[in-house]
Amino acid sequence: MRLKSDQTPFRGLPPAVDASGSYHPVSLWQETVPVTPGSPLESSIECDVAVVGGGFTGLSVAYHLKKYAPGIEVVLIERDVIGHGASGRNGGFAMPLLGWDLLYAAQKLGEQQAGAAYRLMYDAVDHVKRTVAEHAIDCDLEATGYLLLNTCARREKRARREYEVAHRLGFDHQWLDKAGVGEHIRADTFRSGVLDPRPCILNPAKLARGMKGVVERLGVRVYEQTPLDELIDGLPVRLRTPHGAVNARQVVLALNGYGGSIGFMQARVMPVHTYIVATEPLTNDQLASTGWHVKRTSLETARNFIHYFRLTADNRILFGGEDAQLYYGDQYKDQDQIIFTALQGRFREYFPTLRDVRFTHQWGGVLGVTLDMFPTFGAGGDHGSVYHAAGYSGHGVALSNYAGAILAPQILKSAGVRDIPDGPQLPFFYNRKPVWLASGPVRYVGLQAYRQALRLQDKWDRA
Repeated sequence: MRLKSDQTPFRGLPPAVDASGSYHPVSLWQETVPVTPGSPLESSIECDVAVVGGGFTGLSVAYHLKKYAPGIEVVLIERDVIGHGASGRNGGFAMPLLGWDLLYAAQKLGEQQAGAAYRLMYDAVDHVKRTVAEHAIDCDLEATGYLLLNTCARREKRARREYEVAHRLGFDHQWLDKAGVGEHIRADTFRSGVLDPRPCILNPAKLARGMKGVVERLGVRVYEQTPLDELIDGLPVRLRTPHGAVNARQVVLALNGYGGSIGFMQARVMPVHTYIVATEPLTNDQLASTGWHVKRTSLETARNFIHYFRLTADNRILFGGEDAQLYYGDQYKDQDQIIFTALQGRFREYFPTLRDVRFTHQWGGVLGVTLDMFPTFGAGGDHGSVYHAAGYSGHGVALSNYAGAILAPQILKSAGVRDIPDGPQLPFFYNRKPVWLASGPVRYVGLQAYRQALRLQDKWDRA
């Protein structure tokens, strides 16, 4: 295996760190955390495990490696700063979703395997809560639960079937009629919903920066402003960077939607974008007009192109979704004004009492999406020493923070380390290859057609 960086997808993005050394945040979340960019790698070093990527996945793997084997040498390199990518831009929903939803997972995997997969995902949600509490990470975590909202009869029928599957599998979902939904959110558009009481919300940038401090205190060497130029597989694996190199016995690629920029799973994991707008902080009267001021439940609409919305710690409404875009040439884009305008219009539709509320922030980021919406974890390379976790497909906050619990035991066992925890049972997506999708113009055209079909179905469902 030999992977080489391609800077073309990053063309047009502003630098995260300017020539003066100042960090430039993209999202509302990133503005809430003071960041002094860390130093880049400027020498040749050796380690037991090198982690490429400073988001939730990379931090989780580094954390669990040092937690299980304190003597192991772990190095983490990050292209920009910790939490600058998807881990500092997402909606901040720690949920158990896998695939499109539980009903889809049951149809694809069978109810028994889907139940096992979702129990692992609930463990991942609980792991986030435990880690935040154990290390006293200030990330505005709220145990709000998650309410899936039905806006039309066709989607309501599907949600009812999913609710029935959840109950057969022993999960504590609740069916809410219109009056029940009204106890959480007041909007004529929403007919009914399914409430999952266990998910939580948080400020993802605060969590990422908090975990940076945790892993550094455990002894992980973190180098920011250190992009990977080339990976040369061997014994050891060699990672070349602009001003240095890392020789590692084992490597973890924690890149998700950015993996294609080094040629990793380029034809299997797509860099799909999602976008978010955020309002100014609401007054007490404005918040009360929505009926959202009591339970503060996190919300999502039942569609192909979902809307996800939640309150922040300072009572802004964060509103995302509406569309998902794959750009020609797999370009990465932080901004898409067409989608921002559509999001604001949809927001006014759902919340007519807030027609005068200003939007103060808008941003986007890259998801790693597979065709079947299931993730992929595993080991590969010429010697089985290059590990990965990717393809969260928009549901990665909980699972990426749990990735180390899954991967670290496998990494340590293969290195001959003894007396380590077994970790969770390996999920069905371990060493799974996502469906091959080709790349370049063929994939772009095919995915645009698929995207339009999904949009048409959303319109049909509401007809």
